[in-house]
Amino acid sequence: MKFSLLLLLGIGGVASQSIDSLEHVVIFMQENRAFDHYIGKLKGIRGFNDRATVPLKSGHDAFHQPTNTSDLSEYMLPFRAEKNRTAAMCMPAPEMYYPTDIKIFNEGKMDAWNTARDGGVGMSYFERDDMPYYFELYSGFTTFDQYYQSTFTCTCPNRLHLFSGSNGLSAGWKDGAILDNTEPTPGFDWETMGETLDKAGVSWQVYQEEDNFDDNGFAWFDNFMTADKDSDLYQKGMKRQLSALNAFDEAVKKDALPQVSWVIAPTSFSEHATNHPCAGEFWTSTLLQSLKDTPEVYKKTAFILNYDEGGQFYDHAWTPTPPMPNTEGKSTVTTDGEVNEDVLLPYEGVPQPIGLGFRVPGLIVSPWTRGDIVVSEIYDHTSTIQFLEKKFNLEPNPNISPWRRAMTGDMMAAFDFANPDYSWPDLPDTSEYVKEGDVECETLPDVVVPTEQSMPQQEPGTKIYRAIPYETTVHGDVKDGNFELTIDNTGAGGLPFVLFDLTDMDGFTPRNYAVEGGKSLSDTIPLPEGERYAFLLHSVNGFVREFTGVTKGGSADGLGLSFELNADTNKVVVKADASELANDVVIDIIDNAYGLSAAQISLKKGEADQLEIDVSASSNWYDFTVGVGDDVTDRGDGTGLRPSIGASADVARRFMGRLENGKDGTSDPAMAAGVRSMWEDEKVEGFKHVDTPHHMRTVKRGSGNKHDTKDSLHYDEFGLEL
Repeated sequence: MKFSLLLLLGIGGVASQSIDSLEHVVIFMQENRAFDHYIGKLKGIRGFNDRATVPLKSGHDAFHQPTNTSDLSEYMLPFRAEKNRTAAMCMPAPEMYYPTDIKIFNEGKMDAWNTARDGGVGMSYFERDDMPYYFELYSGFTTFDQYYQSTFTCTCPNRLHLFSGSNGLSAGWKDGAILDNTEPTPGFDWETMGETLDKAGVSWQVYQEEDNFDDNGFAWFDNFMTADKDSDLYQKGMKRQLSALNAFDEAVKKDALPQVSWVIAPTSFSEHATNHPCAGEFWTSTLLQSLKDTPEVYKKTAFILNYDEGGQFYDHAWTPTPPMPNTEGKSTVTTDGEVNEDVLLPYEGVPQPIGLGFRVPGLIVSPWTRGDIVVSEIYDHTSTIQFLEKKFNLEPNPNISPWRRAMTGDMMAAFDFANPDYSWPDLPDTSEYVKEGDVECETLPDVVVPTEQSMPQQEPGTKIYRAIPYETTVHGDVKDGNFELTIDNTGAGGLPFVLFDLTDMDGFTPRNYAVEGGKSLSDTIPLPEGERYAFLLHSVNGFVREFTGVTKGGSADGLGLSFELNADTNKVVVKADASELANDVVIDIIDNAYGLSAAQISLKKGEADQLEIDVSASSNWYDFTVGVGDDVTDRGDGTGLRPSIGASADVARRFMGRLENGKDGTSDPAMAAGVRSMWEDEKVEGFKHVDTPHHMRTVKRGSGNKHDTKDSLHYDEFGLEL
């Protein structure tokens, strides 16, 4: 079938393809939609079935967002904003502002989506029936599930990262970090990507209309502001087309696309609440239809779709940020250019991170990213720049801070240049979407926050999982009244981590760590004063290391437990060392999610041993509890903050994540099967969620954005009716 299609398209040379086969990169950044809000229900990604969220003080996972800071028994779950029954397409966005984002982030605790501001419809989400085109598109091409907005704030600072690599601080801007929609006159003065491409002889163009929703980041820079209208810089970066869709289509049809294109939608099609997601689907589909209809151009093009920021809609994922100078985290790379010390109330005088911000959707449409595929490497808007650097052999952009460059990837993991696939998925017809959205917003009732709550479940199934450059060994040991932690990053990609003290979520400030590829760091944390300790180390893509036990006097005092990964054999290695024990010990090894049989290591005092466990049957995903005691998997009484394992054991460890071996696999089968979160008891028979608190169920109507006749004029020229 594929062979016939290739013959039909007249496309050859498949086996010899490389990145050189890619000639055109199209970047289409839309507005203000969060990852869970848009695609948290999609199968095979780290969405609503994520088992490894950060823990909340209430003892719940991060989906159970508090609604009352004084009563942790109240919480709110994500709820569906149902198209066809409500005016979901034009619902309003919650408050968005840098100080609000910092409150929500709350030092990495991720627990204030409803208490840092009026929650409104912020925890709403869509599913396939609400956005059928996007769900099919994300099911047919490579999706990112660790793509983050660049900053904790609104549009302009995030788009500054896309168009230049910085929002000012890391680029040496005289006023430091831009954290609102400031557009000064004279404009910004550091170099943009358009100018960088010009220096390298790489062609580029912005496709935009008179109404561009002020989303063209080049327009905020002084060189563009003051450019002569006949100049090359103005014509490529500032000129408006009557119809951006027409101009793009014409360039595609004539095989005249520049090497790099930025496409900007008009307000009504931007997807920024209260503008309609379905209108954005229409605009995206029209751009892609131009490529689909012109296979000789599509065969050499990559189309990147991303979102500037989440619009303050909810996403559950922990956000990687650098350690702040006022905290006790550590980094192997400088954090210069990422620490904001000019902070507004209520954080005035307390340094806060610029980013990364919350997760947003992202995907790449191309012959080399075709398929139901997920990439779980960390990306942000500067990853697009890093990809352009790789493709066009550009010098590294100096505006991107060292920490950001070390922690975010260049998108190369998304591409399989050796095996292009020129087919297209069967995508829905979007020609009536705009009209339908308008009618719904004019005739249907507001979105309703439900009284009875239920936790949404993702669509069943897995995706193809692209290999990513992460490989980490973590050691945590109790010694001389301290917890000693070592993170050894043996992979090529840098990784961020956050450490929680589960015995003191109020008093212990989470410690952030950043470890470059090929480097390691160590930290010493005093043990809590109580009888037990419980530390949790968390990173992206389901990586968890949990350490619990008695602070002193237990039967396993001095026992060394470690967990290593062998990429050559696809085996994990549990190591036990009783050389400092005063007695014999039996160590239990329990698989929490993937159906492997329980095992034990029996050690006499003074001995050491290890057990190798093959994890290839689960595509190298693992989740083991290892410990000594009556019940190493015990979570305690089920109320309040508690460890996920070993609540009464002498010592217990939890090791969770994926063994990366440089090869593609499948996304997490435990998530696909709906295995319960490490923090939740929802699967217990008779379990029932609390009702949504009454004060969270009153939502004000958002004004829909009607598509008026002047918008219809130039779209009619494209052969489309609105």
